Amino acid sequence: MTFSASNASNVNKMNTYAQRTALGTEVRRLGTLSDTLSTNMVVPGSHVVTSAQATASAITIQTTVAVIEGKMVQAVRSGSQIYGVKCLTTGSNLNITSASPALWVIAENDEINYQVW
Repeated sequence: MTFSASNASNVNKMNTYAQRTALGTEVRRLGTLSDTLSTNMVVPGSHVVTSAQATASAITIQTTVAVIEGKMVQAVRSGSQIYGVKCLTTGSNLNITSASPALWVIAENDEINYQVW
């Protein structure tokens, strides 16, 4: 294998850049970022509505994500999507309400499926 002048120049530039940017610190930062990403992955869940929740005006679901940054939520009844459901987040909780406060659309045994991150 021949090591060309161009390759030698590239390695020299890489070495200079590595020294200037404290390569070890950058590698450590990337490792920390990787750890952070692995703990903030998408977490799926499902919740079956109880009779007490069905008669309330809201449902709070506690997730395992410390602080929810994003979510996808779907309410279903007998396999069909229920429309008119609103979901807000507070910390690690999903707060399910009706999009129309005068009309509570969730009933006992409805299923709320979610993905949070």
